[in-house]
Amino acid sequence: EIARLIAALGGSELSAYGLCHLGDYEATVFSKFSHNRQFGESLVKGEKYELLAEGYYTARSIVELAEKYEVSVRSIYRYIDALDLAGVPLYTIHGNRGGFAIVDTYKLSSTFLTAEEYEQTISTLTAINSTLPDKSLETVILKLKASKKNHVTGFDVKAGNLIIDGGPWGDAIGYRSKLTLISKSIQNSQMLSITYHDRNGDVTEREIEPHVILFKQGIWYVYAYCHLRNEFRFFKTGRIEKATLLSATFLRRDIKKEDMPLNWHDNTEVQDVEFKIDKNIVSDVEEWLGIENVSLVKDTYYAHAKLPYDKGLISKIMSYGSGITVVSPQKLIEEIKKTAKEILKNY
Repeated sequence: EIARLIAALGGSELSAYGLCHLGDYEATVFSKFSHNRQFGESLVKGEKYELLAEGYYTARSIVELAEKYEVSVRSIYRYIDALDLAGVPLYTIHGNRGGFAIVDTYKLSSTFLTAEEYEQTISTLTAINSTLPDKSLETVILKLKASKKNHVTGFDVKAGNLIIDGGPWGDAIGYRSKLTLISKSIQNSQMLSITYHDRNGDVTEREIEPHVILFKQGIWYVYAYCHLRNEFRFFKTGRIEKATLLSATFLRRDIKKEDMPLNWHDNTEVQDVEFKIDKNIVSDVEEWLGIENVSLVKDTYYAHAKLPYDKGLISKIMSYGSGITVVSPQKLIEEIKKTAKEILKNY
């Protein structure tokens, strides 16, 4: 059976009949001096066995891996076989906390990534690190650079072709410093005191426990437990006027990605909205709604989208002035008229 398996994997079936393999196999099956055989006999008899038996620890490790990752034991065996066939050096660790491990000195083959793939990976990580500096990330970048240089003669990392800058045009350095402070708060589990301006214009002093930094639709957010509201909330970093790292620490709470309200408008009414757009602001609306939602019909630009129906939508539409006209729904048209009349009273 083992000879057939070796042949199927491209090896010589004669390997199974060599003294090294066949001798070990024969001893396990027939010899009373074999630890594996002695362990098997003790197991059947319900007796305790104190000596080394390799199969016992590896079998238990496979079961633990299968339970941890919710896969079958057979899948774990397949994964280990795949690593072995890929030339990854594995070894077993005996004892109560034993299992499988990869040799510490093992390095990925130079063919694992092409030169172009290395450049893209390094460029992306460098862009992220430029906005959120992190020592661990810097170490990874240096290792990737060194790894590729060791394998390819003349390799040179090109200038990064990806730049991530979530800060405003005016004060990108100050914005980046704020993100760095939040990142440090998360890494050290330190409380953060912030002065926060909400979308209604209210300014509050808060103490928060930052857990996650999120970059969504070109905007940086921090997901933190707010002691003022006694709940987790998203805070737009651009609305944080001042942030101070406190000496007080906090215990990280158990949160999962699926528990985070990544769809902000789940509890907000969503409307199908149609706009007629002046050609001079088409590019601005495309950036807002997405170019795929803007179309040209008989020399006139229109946009269709599902949008949260709230004060923020009214403000956004008004910011385009006369360059945008709401076609539907009617209740949004009435809200725009009402807001325009209120503005007119100021003049």
